Amino acid sequence: MDKKIKLDLSDREQIIHIVLFCLITILFIATRLFRLDSVPYHNGMHIDEWGAAYDAWCIQGWGVDRFLTKFPVYFYNTGQGQNALYIYLAALMFKFFGFSLFKFRLIAVICATIAYFCMYGLSRIMIPDKILCLVPNALMTVLPVFVMSEHWGLESYLFLSFSIISFYFMIIAISKQQLRYFVLDGILWGITFYSYGVSYVIIPIFMVFTLIYLIYLKKVTPAQVACMGIPMIILGIPLAVEQLVIEEILPPIHLKYMDFLPMERERWGEVDFSYVLNNLVTFPQILLGKDYSPQNYAPGFGTLYYISIPFMIIGLVICIKRTVVSVKKREFDLLVPLFAFFMASLIMSLMIEEPSIHRSNSLYFPLLIFTALGILFVISLIPNKNVAIAVFAVVYCVQFLFFARWAYSYGENSWCGQTTLENESYLYKDVLIGIAVKEAKDISGDRKLQMIINMADRRIKQICLFAGTSPYDYQKEGYDENNYSIGIPDSLDYSGQTVYLIEAELHHITDYLVEEQGFTNMVSSTGKFSIVYK
Repeated sequence: MDKKIKLDLSDREQIIHIVLFCLITILFIATRLFRLDSVPYHNGMHIDEWGAAYDAWCIQGWGVDRFLTKFPVYFYNTGQGQNALYIYLAALMFKFFGFSLFKFRLIAVICATIAYFCMYGLSRIMIPDKILCLVPNALMTVLPVFVMSEHWGLESYLFLSFSIISFYFMIIAISKQQLRYFVLDGILWGITFYSYGVSYVIIPIFMVFTLIYLIYLKKVTPAQVACMGIPMIILGIPLAVEQLVIEEILPPIHLKYMDFLPMERERWGEVDFSYVLNNLVTFPQILLGKDYSPQNYAPGFGTLYYISIPFMIIGLVICIKRTVVSVKKREFDLLVPLFAFFMASLIMSLMIEEPSIHRSNSLYFPLLIFTALGILFVISLIPNKNVAIAVFAVVYCVQFLFFARWAYSYGENSWCGQTTLENESYLYKDVLIGIAVKEAKDISGDRKLQMIINMADRRIKQICLFAGTSPYDYQKEGYDENNYSIGIPDSLDYSGQTVYLIEAELHHITDYLVEEQGFTNMVSSTGKFSIVYK
């Protein structure tokens, strides 16, 4: 007689856990990759994306940025500075796989995915239930601020992903009590310094609070503190030198493989205790609702969905309570370092002259955990756990469906629409022209390239990136515009020494050159331009 195989409850829960985790992970990755190169700007780029991408292209090919600075630890960009970590990761991507807007933004997705798995590791430690431990990852997948920040290449948002990654490995180091894990975590926090300038304040404050707590509990030894602290300090030295140069305490420094140069504007003037009182009133609305940058928020949804706010408050109360209990009983609780990170991030955010969602992005890590804890608390009050989980799942799925419809569409009332309409001065609105120029340059070689296109809302600097222009040629092309001719010329060159890139709307010029002068017409891969040549 055949024996029937039965699964006990724990086995069944484990299978459900694996299936749900796989489904959530697939959704997480899909939402980050879907229309990655066309949303939020619909074939456009933010000026900070373009600056980071072009500097990454220059670094991987020539070892200098577009201003010919050798391997900077803080990039010049528009004169206010730009963080280095995203740029160097993008440079590695371009070195091995070539440039495209998709590949540039893929850096954000890759780092977010690593953070996603680190969040899963933290959740398994915090939440013993095999089903409920997936709540933080489910929230990370669908909450607007995570979806939006991980879907375009604003370099400062890497602080959010790397905070999660570094925090996870800190908990692993405390748990395993092995020196190599403390060294690894010190390296990760040192790298995190390069993700965003506010980390220079947040990480030290967080480390002081956390080390006091760990020493009080006798959870770390001097050797372990040294193993974590020394890599952080070593990795932070170049940034410290750069800050001294920016503040004009040190003169510009030119080394063989690295330059330390001042910025046009130093940013620390935007940080002061005098802003705290005003920010106490305005900052909660900014943090949970919207700020001055349309690409940061989803109107009507909030950064975490407005429905999450009560759960977030409950979770914060739980975290404070567990912090007090942990200190009294001298028992380690990972929510205590999390609360320290929350407080350090909050202190920094309140001191910023003009706080915003991206400037305070590290706060969304603890706020995510607080929201999850609040949801779990409410579920624990409901007699039927499965019904409670189902209700929460439906509510958040419905919210996400409406949000996704808004975020991934191209209409005026969408993420694309609001960024284009409200923030035009910060956008390079059409990257297709750059792609077409690259194809035309491949054909033209040493011949002159004449672009007969409408340049009313396009910029020659944008073209240099997609055309693969070197930083040395950029100094000529990007500013003097000597190598390209743009507009309709007084007369056309029929000799074949000029290659024409002609916008589709001006097809009558293309038709004339092809039909009357014997030129060849090759339609650009973008479909919007003709490359006409002999």
